[in-house]
Amino acid sequence: MAVLLVYLLAPFVWMTVYSLYPSTALQTLTPDLDPRQLRLDSYVALLSDPTFLRPLANSAIVGIATTIICMVLGSACAYVLARFRFRGRQALLLSMLTVQAIPVIVLAVPLFILLRAFGVYDSLIGLIVTYSAFILPLVVWMLVGFFEEIPPSLERAAIIDGCNRMQIMVRIAVPLAAPGMAATAILAFITSWSDFFLAKVLTITDAITLPVRTASFQGLFAMDYTSAATAGVITAVPVLVLALLAQRWIIRGLVEGAVKG
Repeated sequence: MAVLLVYLLAPFVWMTVYSLYPSTALQTLTPDLDPRQLRLDSYVALLSDPTFLRPLANSAIVGIATTIICMVLGSACAYVLARFRFRGRQALLLSMLTVQAIPVIVLAVPLFILLRAFGVYDSLIGLIVTYSAFILPLVVWMLVGFFEEIPPSLERAAIIDGCNRMQIMVRIAVPLAAPGMAATAILAFITSWSDFFLAKVLTITDAITLPVRTASFQGLFAMDYTSAATAGVITAVPVLVLALLAQRWIIRGLVEGAVKG
């Protein structure tokens, strides 16, 4: 376990170290990692550069909007699938898993043509709709399991008290499934925030996101190691923080489920 942890953390640690040194100290066979050369200049430069701040804002807008859309639509769809039995229910759940199994690269060209046809290529709307279409099935599939863990007796009691299905979902199901929904929302945000391939294919200038901007520091014949590492750290930090939060919510959900059981 310790070896695996070191293996997973080493790239991020090394990237953080590279972000604190000037590129001139790194462009040699034996990088000069003299502590006296440690600088935060690269962070200051990037966080004051409009060509970097715009992709950063684009990533935040796309990630937040995609998460909201997927959670609103996904929770309603998942609640219906968890509480009602109807013809085609299993086929619908299976189709959601099948969609997740399709390689994104297979759909890249059709998506490019589709967004161009609708006039939303290289736009935040195009990215948000595309990410929502890919992430929504995963959100629904995850939330179905959380809603199914809620005792139906609580909902029957609410019906006797005069609540309709919408009130039951909003006032009972959603609060009880809050830990699972929080973890699912964080996963949806991380997926859209960190995606590179679709953002690279479906944008060119106006709507480029942070991963695409980070990759631009790799030139044809040279590379700005410090800027690339700094951009990588800025991109990775929100993902790491949200991943830790998701872990906390998942553990809380499991503990609460065990206590209720």
